[in-house]
Amino acid sequence: MPTRILVVGDTDLILKMVGAILLKDGYEVVIARNGHEALEVIKATPPALAILDVMMPDMDGYTLCEHLRKTPSTAKIPIIILTALSDVDNKIKAFDSGADDFLAKPFEPQELRARIKVLLRRASEQEPVQANLVLGKVIAVFSLRGGMGVSMLASNLAASFSQIWGTPAALVDLAFLNGQSALMLDLPLRTTWTDLGRSPANEMDMELLNSVLLRHDAGVHVLASPRRPEEAGAITAEHVQRAIELLRPHYHYIVLDLPHDFLETTLTGLDAADHILLMLSPETASVRCAANAMGAFEQLKYPPDRTTLVLNWTFEGKGLPRAGIESVLKKEIGVVIPNAGDMVVSSIMYGKPPTLQFPLTPLGAFLEDLAYRYSKEDHKQNPPESAAEGLKRVKMRAQARQKKS
Repeated sequence: MPTRILVVGDTDLILKMVGAILLKDGYEVVIARNGHEALEVIKATPPALAILDVMMPDMDGYTLCEHLRKTPSTAKIPIIILTALSDVDNKIKAFDSGADDFLAKPFEPQELRARIKVLLRRASEQEPVQANLVLGKVIAVFSLRGGMGVSMLASNLAASFSQIWGTPAALVDLAFLNGQSALMLDLPLRTTWTDLGRSPANEMDMELLNSVLLRHDAGVHVLASPRRPEEAGAITAEHVQRAIELLRPHYHYIVLDLPHDFLETTLTGLDAADHILLMLSPETASVRCAANAMGAFEQLKYPPDRTTLVLNWTFEGKGLPRAGIESVLKKEIGVVIPNAGDMVVSSIMYGKPPTLQFPLTPLGAFLEDLAYRYSKEDHKQNPPESAAEGLKRVKMRAQARQKKS
């Protein structure tokens, strides 16, 4: 039976053009001329994928997409949004509405075909819950000051763990008001924490959690923050605790991307962490925030060796000297991330972490080596016989350093 694809638009031109492409490729094409008609069609004959034109009179494509994502029976349908505008604002609207992909008109038929195939393949590759239980390591990336690169580091660590050990890593975004973990990996907000917050925490199971995780081709599974700030209120500390409890036996590495606060949900993540990477930059306000965070950790009775100071050189030029920062904080800085300028900006803009797009550059290699440093000891002592590409790169760099010394 041919795969059914729904095309929604109010102009004959777009319906005929897209329909002709799909029919030629052997798909079954179902047409709706507005949002309300589309909802009726979906209710009667659910499609495998939907293509929505933005410009419709009664309900635009963004609104229709949001409606489909909020309805449990249609939340998993892959969606492509078509628009005549290709600017950043419209791409963000498509992303926020929960669309899987965004295509500007006019487009080449080959491009539409390729994107359809990718989304249908991803939808069919929903991974089952891992049967072999493990003891996962939870790493929290945190700063009380914004702009320190928390999401950048968290996303690159998760990607690196997956590339080094050849096993999926979980990236959990706990910044419920404005989290960017999914954006860092160019993943659309198809499902988010909001889908878990609709039910009591004690009703959450791994099957539900598994269905909400966004999957990146590199092996990173993301639990994304809500699309809208007002949706954050339904997510409690109990939800956070339950999610981490469920993830830990199924993922060797769980990376927490934390907000810049000490709310109850944030504290739950910090409490669960095996290791905390506390980020700061070489300027006075950042050092003050780091001192406040360390004071809070002391009150919470966290062991000192559970926290590593990570100095991120977020700007070019001079900053506070490392020795002076260590003197103020009474703790050595464990990691210094060099300023990488445009590479970091580009990676954030396009959702392509340096460890994935540029693993051989100094920054990509540095972040990959950092992930290896915080990998589980049993992994490092008993590496797999068939090493993943990331592990091969780490070993080669380690051997090169030994030869130099």
